Amino acid sequence: MVCDVMDLYNLNINNSNIGGYFSSEQINMLTIIQCQTYEELISFIFNCEQLKDAFSKEELKNFNNIDFEQLKRKVFKKYQDTLVPHNSKKNVIIDNTLHHAGINDEDIEVIKRAYNGKNKESINYIREYIKNRYPSKYIEIFQHVHRFISTERDQNKMPNLYDELVLLNERLDSFNTLLVGSGKPEVVINEFFNEDAEERFDYYFARNDLDFAFKNNKHIRFHSLLTKGAAENLFVGKSKEEIIKILTNYVKSTIDFVNEYNKSHKLSDGTPVINAIDLFNEIVSFDKNSQGLYDNIWESNYGITISDICNIFEYAKNHKPEGVSYLYNEPFLEDSERRKKVFEVLQSINTTSNGLIDTLGSQMHITFRTGDEQIQQCFRDFKILQDTQNMNIQITEFDLSLGEMEVLKTIGDNPQVSYDEVYLMKKDKINNISSIINDSGVRLDGVSYWSLTDNIDCNLERVRTNLLNKGIISDISQVPTACGGLIPTSLQYTNLYNNTNSLI
Repeated sequence: MVCDVMDLYNLNINNSNIGGYFSSEQINMLTIIQCQTYEELISFIFNCEQLKDAFSKEELKNFNNIDFEQLKRKVFKKYQDTLVPHNSKKNVIIDNTLHHAGINDEDIEVIKRAYNGKNKESINYIREYIKNRYPSKYIEIFQHVHRFISTERDQNKMPNLYDELVLLNERLDSFNTLLVGSGKPEVVINEFFNEDAEERFDYYFARNDLDFAFKNNKHIRFHSLLTKGAAENLFVGKSKEEIIKILTNYVKSTIDFVNEYNKSHKLSDGTPVINAIDLFNEIVSFDKNSQGLYDNIWESNYGITISDICNIFEYAKNHKPEGVSYLYNEPFLEDSERRKKVFEVLQSINTTSNGLIDTLGSQMHITFRTGDEQIQQCFRDFKILQDTQNMNIQITEFDLSLGEMEVLKTIGDNPQVSYDEVYLMKKDKINNISSIINDSGVRLDGVSYWSLTDNIDCNLERVRTNLLNKGIISDISQVPTACGGLIPTSLQYTNLYNNTNSLI
């Protein structure tokens, strides 16, 4: 049997709510691919922060003289060129952002010397410096810096990405829900503006993503209002009281935004575009603390308890948008100790604010090493939770990929295992997982897939980076895939081998 790029490596379960994760960059690029006319493409360029200054007036005038398909590829490539590699040094990333914001070289050097992460002193100094140097356009600069994506992720600079996304666009009907990450605090909150400024909460990315879903008649799962990234980056150096105030205002603003958008945007079946919001994401630490226990990262970092978090989200509970589910989303629930801690946090949330959370999301990022028994016990516990607390269960970010050591068996001049063979084993593994889920009796409220193709896969980026840091590989091109995609596009671009060695 030979695996085919048109196969879908999805769970075989009885559920019609199928989602996929789409980054704001991928949505922008898919929008380019979906353009049908020159006018539509030019309108996109003018309204896209990434591209609005990328073409001269003379270039735009000559667009009609270029074959339309070739023009879309040209615009797509220009979008890619605005991004720097994800492992670029900090100064390169800052240079790229400020250059595109129209700041001159002399001022860029001053700002780079002053920049010391997202701490108050650094932000305040840079804010005042730009206001003094560019008094007539500082608001535009602050907005552009916030809206400009400087660093690529998930292989968004790879040469054959256009064709990869054309294929994904052709399979868009496989999903009725798009998971987007543009609701996160670190994406919405523009710290260059003071707390009382109208521009403080910026829904530029969110609105773009929602409009794409609306145009394509898809629901949105809005991700996420409380995030690990905000805890570890956005709020560094801030006090508990400052963070609670910022989050409280942000939650109110975001719930109001969702309610407003949903009222004016209905899909063809009359339902609102946004039908689910990940309120909480990754509250529990990934690693154990010095006492050998998993903990609440908000409490360990800032003293913010579950009670505090529930108070912050009281507005979300009292103004819950009609037809919208609220999720608590966590990874690595296959680990029994971590699952126990997550269940304790969920119970604490339910006790403090009964009815706030109606759905537990299991991300389910797994590798071939994840044992069937781990998954079986996990779903047994989900069944108990569902039966005793009437909690909805979703698989929210599923992917099955190769781990680092497994990847090494697929690369080099004489690989031990072919990608064809990997996908045969992947199909078997997914069939086993599907049987476990079906036999558990858990009623899944939905399934979303994280890595949609092999070459826009966060697992690949992580594996490559780790192997580079360990000195096992010297160039990322040595690892073309981690085979994590729902659509196995590595089979389209890579020669297959005929070896029959077992991978596991």
